[in-house]
Amino acid sequence: MRFWCYVFLGALAFIPSAFAQPIGGQRVFSFLDLPTHARVAALGGQLASATRPDGSYHLNNPALADSIGHNQLAISLMPYLAAAKYYTLQYGLPVTSKGKWAAGLQYLTYGQMTMTDPVGNTLGTFTANDYALSISHARTEGNFTLGVTIKAVGSAIETYSAFGVLADLGGIWRHPKQELAFGLVAKNVGYLVKNYGPTDTDLPFDLQAGVTLKPRHAPIRLTLTAHHLQRFDISYNDPNLNVRYDLSGNPIPQPTNVTEKIARHLIIGAELLIHRNVNLLIGYNHQRRQEGKLTTGGGGAGISFGASVQARGFQLTYGRFTSVPTAGTSQLSLRIDLDRLIK
Repeated sequence: MRFWCYVFLGALAFIPSAFAQPIGGQRVFSFLDLPTHARVAALGGQLASATRPDGSYHLNNPALADSIGHNQLAISLMPYLAAAKYYTLQYGLPVTSKGKWAAGLQYLTYGQMTMTDPVGNTLGTFTANDYALSISHARTEGNFTLGVTIKAVGSAIETYSAFGVLADLGGIWRHPKQELAFGLVAKNVGYLVKNYGPTDTDLPFDLQAGVTLKPRHAPIRLTLTAHHLQRFDISYNDPNLNVRYDLSGNPIPQPTNVTEKIARHLIIGAELLIHRNVNLLIGYNHQRRQEGKLTTGGGGAGISFGASVQARGFQLTYGRFTSVPTAGTSQLSLRIDLDRLIK
């Protein structure tokens, strides 16, 4: 296990310089940034650590596959923008070997769209969809858990398509006596086998770190996640909104200060443990807040919330997040313990 720890840490040290790409610009497979579970959506949209995962988190950090039970199935549905719908499926494989195995599916369909010629005449309809099929493995030794996810990722728009083979590398350290965990994960490292065309595009690489803590005598669990650590400045300065003029009328774009650049990386989430079977969830994503702000203010952009209830072999979780003041998206997840259900 010590050897694999050195390999993992060496890979993480190499990845940022080899695969770091700008946040903006043209990217392929951007749907991989969407929340994979309603609990993740309610806690701010991203998650790299957990102490006692009540949801299925291995699509966020493969090391968290160590917490998914055999024959445990989680299904999520998110009505996305317009007619688009986003589905995820996560399943704990009943493999009797050291460590845990899990399978995952992410599927985003954009529905039927109208095809027209250059002058606007209707030629029919076409469809577009994105998908990722993955398998994860996690192994625990002492307080450390390492995990890896291999996934086949594809996208199709009318007759154009793209395909890639990607991987996530993750690690978790958990305190032996307290509810305290640190996580580190490098997401979407890999190779683009086929692109839509000759245009260069970037993979949605994301280096994340997180910490989760539950104070010993408080009914709350706190999570702090830092995302896109491979690049310090991920802010976007809109020249139409953030600009001043000198005495001659020339525009002077306003720079983003260091504090704001650091805050753009951070997501804060909290779980209120009001009952052993009922949790309330809330999150704040500063990057989403700043990018969703309009000239009139921010509204609810960047704020997320939800709730989770469970009974016997079932768990139902609802999460809602807002990207812009006038648009919100909900996600619903159902977890089923198939072994308990059959018994």
